[in-house]
Amino acid sequence: MKSDFRVDFTNGGHVEAKGFLLDIEGDSVTPERLAEMIVSAMNLLRAGPVTIFSMTIVRRGEHQDSWPAPLK
Repeated sequence: MKSDFRVDFTNGGHVEAKGFLLDIEGDSVTPERLAEMIVSAMNLLRAGPVTIFSMTIVRRGEHQDSWPAPLK
């Protein structure tokens, strides 16, 4: 899953990500579940609202940052 999102913290401040890659099981995930997974994966203890701006299923090896890197 490739996503753009913002997490606001209950004690002020926020964190934003663009093009964040997160492994998921299966072929789909709801925005609510993705928000839970982001907070858990990043261990954000004081996370408040999570705003998902975009989310796209990207299969392993089909994105620019795939590993191993292609040989040139």
